[in-house]
Amino acid sequence: MMLTMLDVVLGLAILFAALSVFCSSVVEMLAARSGLRGRFLRDSLFHLLGEETLYRRLLQHPAVSHTVRHRSRSAPSYLATERFVAAMLDLIPARAAAMGISGFAERPMPENMDPVVAEFARSAAFIGECGIAVGDPLSRLAIRNGKSLDDLRKALGDWFDSQMDRAGGWYKRNVQRLLFVVGLIVAVGLNVDTLQVARGLAHDPALRMLASSQAQRVASEREIELNALLDAGRERGLPVGYTCLAEPDRGVEDSFRLCLKQFHQTSWLERALKLLGFLLTALSVSFGAPFWFDLLLKISNLRSSGTPVGEKKNA
Repeated sequence: MMLTMLDVVLGLAILFAALSVFCSSVVEMLAARSGLRGRFLRDSLFHLLGEETLYRRLLQHPAVSHTVRHRSRSAPSYLATERFVAAMLDLIPARAAAMGISGFAERPMPENMDPVVAEFARSAAFIGECGIAVGDPLSRLAIRNGKSLDDLRKALGDWFDSQMDRAGGWYKRNVQRLLFVVGLIVAVGLNVDTLQVARGLAHDPALRMLASSQAQRVASEREIELNALLDAGRERGLPVGYTCLAEPDRGVEDSFRLCLKQFHQTSWLERALKLLGFLLTALSVSFGAPFWFDLLLKISNLRSSGTPVGEKKNA
């Protein structure tokens, strides 16, 4: 019984891993074409800097400008930490000078502070008082790490990385939502119903044998093709795809009418369970391929250990 349950989970994990790999490639293609990563970086930088002028000058700075597509005038999809640091060390004093820092009262600085760092801290404090969000945190950062310019560069790089890591959660959540939507479309299009597949695996030893035989290889190689998996599964009776579309000689209109007829013959409970199965498939896909590959490796190792859960090995 325990081995049967493990094989059912293995079969589902292999299927979800293949679907996740396929859907992730679709999401990456959509993200690249729509500039999703670039928009994320643009919004993150704009929120971080707190002023459009400073953001524009960052994109125009020589350390950053070559990464911007000038035709679309969009933000780069990636900004290296050292390039951001180099740009900000120039931009903060320049922006403060343009805003009239000459009349700004001097503030006491630590005695052993590097003069260049002190000027940076003073400039950052000034633009902070002028309402630019990035000014105050950069001023405090410079005062805490003011012994040398190298110390400031390192601290500024660490600060930028931490801010981007925090903002990266927004991008990951959006990608996960997009992965769920693509997974749902693929689940409906290929009729990959988690509940139906689980029942098929539970009642068909041949399907479970197919799953267990491929699990270790898939987990170690971390590669799997959806089409090859579905073709091999259908040969063994894997309940995916639409029977109304299986006949190649049947025309498109006849196949569509047959699918509608089969749909109308189902009860509301069957339709609800079908929808639930599709949603479970999409939710599983949204976890991502690495999650399923890791789970595959753990379960296949547990299964190959030869010790059912709850039993002890003989001494």
